[in-house]
Amino acid sequence: MKDARKSSVKRKSSVKSKKRRPLKTLVGIIVTLFFIGVAAGAIGYFALLRMTPISLSKLTATPQATVVYDKTGAVYEKIGTTPTTLTYSQIPKNLQDALVATEDHNFWTGSSVDLKSIFRSVLVDILTNGANQGASTIEDQLAKIVFLNDNKTLTYKLKEIGMGIHIDQYFTKQEILTMYLNKVFLGENTVGVQQAAMRYFGVDLSQNPNSLTLDQAALLAGLPQAPSAYDPLKNPKAALARRNQVLENMVKYGYITEAAAQVAEKAPLGVQYHSLPDSTWDTHPLFTNFLFDYASKQGISAQQLLEGGLKVYTTIDPNVQQAVDDVFWSGDYDSDFPGQVEGAAVFVDPKTGGILGAAGSRKEGYAPLGTDRIYSDSSPGSSIKPIMEYAPAIQSGNWGPSSILDNQPQDFGGGYEPQNWEGVSGPAQVTLQYALQWSQNVASVWLLQQIGLQTGTSFAEKDGIQLTAQDKQHLGVAIGGMQYGVNPLEMAQAYEAFDDQGVQMKAHLITNIVNQAGQTIYQFHPQATTVMSAQTASIMTSLMEDVVNAGTGTAAQVPGWGVAGKTGTVQYDSGLNGSEPNWIRDAWFDGYTPNMVGSIHIGYDVSTPQNHMTMSPLDPSANAAKIFGDIVRLAEANTAPEQFSQPTYTSSQQTGEAAVNNTSVANATSTSNTSANTSSNSTSVTPGVSNNSSTGNDTSQMTTGNSSDQSSGNSTSPGSPSETGTGTSGAGTSGAGTSGTGTSGAGTSGTGSPGTGTPGTGTSGTGTGSSGGSTQPGQPSTGTSNPSTSGAGTTAGSSSGNPTGQP
Repeated sequence: MKDARKSSVKRKSSVKSKKRRPLKTLVGIIVTLFFIGVAAGAIGYFALLRMTPISLSKLTATPQATVVYDKTGAVYEKIGTTPTTLTYSQIPKNLQDALVATEDHNFWTGSSVDLKSIFRSVLVDILTNGANQGASTIEDQLAKIVFLNDNKTLTYKLKEIGMGIHIDQYFTKQEILTMYLNKVFLGENTVGVQQAAMRYFGVDLSQNPNSLTLDQAALLAGLPQAPSAYDPLKNPKAALARRNQVLENMVKYGYITEAAAQVAEKAPLGVQYHSLPDSTWDTHPLFTNFLFDYASKQGISAQQLLEGGLKVYTTIDPNVQQAVDDVFWSGDYDSDFPGQVEGAAVFVDPKTGGILGAAGSRKEGYAPLGTDRIYSDSSPGSSIKPIMEYAPAIQSGNWGPSSILDNQPQDFGGGYEPQNWEGVSGPAQVTLQYALQWSQNVASVWLLQQIGLQTGTSFAEKDGIQLTAQDKQHLGVAIGGMQYGVNPLEMAQAYEAFDDQGVQMKAHLITNIVNQAGQTIYQFHPQATTVMSAQTASIMTSLMEDVVNAGTGTAAQVPGWGVAGKTGTVQYDSGLNGSEPNWIRDAWFDGYTPNMVGSIHIGYDVSTPQNHMTMSPLDPSANAAKIFGDIVRLAEANTAPEQFSQPTYTSSQQTGEAAVNNTSVANATSTSNTSANTSSNSTSVTPGVSNNSSTGNDTSQMTTGNSSDQSSGNSTSPGSPSETGTGTSGAGTSGAGTSGTGTSGAGTSGTGSPGTGTPGTGTSGTGTGSSGGSTQPGQPSTGTSNPSTSGAGTTAGSSSGNPTGQP
């Protein structure tokens, strides 16, 4: 029995021993891992410090401005106002307390590493599969401002922590806080509390450090976390809530009493915009706004530009930008605009794509970093026609300037019936050249139908026009019917190909950016796209020269210069038969000279019955053309004028192989002086298309002059080359109409469709004509005069008259 009891005791002892062994092993493992962790942490700590060296001089150096260079490499501007470096004693105590209570309440007593916050942020990042949590101390934030870009990867976070540790080692807490408050971005283009206090409150801390009130200090201290979201000028409600939260933080950490906080929370924001001395928003406002907007789209933030030390190399041409400023900002050219409308302009170099000058606003309603209309989309109206149907038709080789297009009002399917400005009384058939020169809508839609909707939209997309699936499903896109529309930069880039032998270069403003360390942080890579053949580009240029020389775009003429382009107007109502046919939403002129391409857009940001343009006294597209012409004239004042080279044609393009069968054709050729007051309408009425795809009118107001159009035809009666006839001309369009009484100097001949309008008076001129047979005596030949109220054109002669009627 004793042996049995002893055996039992041994077994129990053995069991207990076995139970203790795993526990001891576990404790041993934990202790071992702890020491390994400590050792690894120590090794990692020192490795981190070695991996993240810092330049102490960059922390203490006086901030340098960001320098912007023009296309020649000369300094164009320095961004922002050079930050003022305040001393610690110049920073109000309530501002220091508010900042610490909100950004890093352990700042005075803790280290630069907030382990609790780091573990929390890592846990959130793991759960969300991201890296979005900050967990930054003031030292870390200072390191990010001076040495790093805004990046939220874990590797970046480790670098930020390492640099923060260095900063904590080399500087006192007072020095660290002072550097931070001098360098932090606080919105509205301000860096440091000196600029921010001046911008929002007009308080100069360097002169009156004690003049900042508690509520003002709390507002400034709330900005570093999200300067844009809490901008008191743009988001006052959010700014007020943030300010009051900062005041509660100050109560929580013992800096102020609850009673003091309640008094401060009742105070109004009391902010207003104050200008800073020597600000680039005062010297180059339009360019600076566009530069910041463009840079942000390339991943370069306003904060990076404003914090200084960068070298930004651009393509800007000071002469072009000055011309843009003169027209959009100075007030000297306000008569170019139809009232207090907004506008945008972009000019680019067709050989490089470099942006030469730009404006995203007029002076009226301008705000630093405000709306940049260079990127605002709207319907292009008829200015899309060269891209959507005319160039692809020419490119096919089956169509040319003299090809005949069906211009008779018709249903193109689904009830879509675009209208011409003349209505049903206009020419039933027109040449391709005439259709573009006088912006005929029906003919343009018909042409897109003939070449194929896919052909036209594919060409436009290749030319950089952004189209939606909806845009590519209806013919209304031929005359600007688009779901979202286009913006001026998009259109300027698209028109480049016409001016550079069919090649489009990607438009850009910044070529490269270099930081203080000499590192390139942004580099533009040129992109060339062959959109069309050089021959197509040349023919299109000739056609669009006709638009400017004697069509809807005469207001864009620049003495001595070859100018080509196209107008575009978008009506307020859908269709020309809306309740307000004379109300206009948007107006465009997109054009070019041999060395510069430009896009002009004017209109209200939101058109309403109270805010809209009208067709009186001018079609607003004529205003846009005038703006273009004035900018080019000013920019090229010291440059020898250039002309475009003349195009060559294939046999099919010369003979109009794709003509429709009709003997009544309106044709127009280029003239230097034309007497006309014309209007042409760009309409898009398509189910499911937004207002941006609504209709538009193209009109130009032209001065009275002499028409020297040449035409040829077949006449049943011979005409004397020197014979002069006089008589009253009949009403007509595009040279169509019944000739007046009198002996024609060139014989009566040709084909044409009668026009409508109040008859004008005119004396037929002297000229030489060819005789032949005619089936319609008394009508002019294939017309070369313009669609004006000056009446019937004369065959092979010249005429002059004073129009008295509107078409």
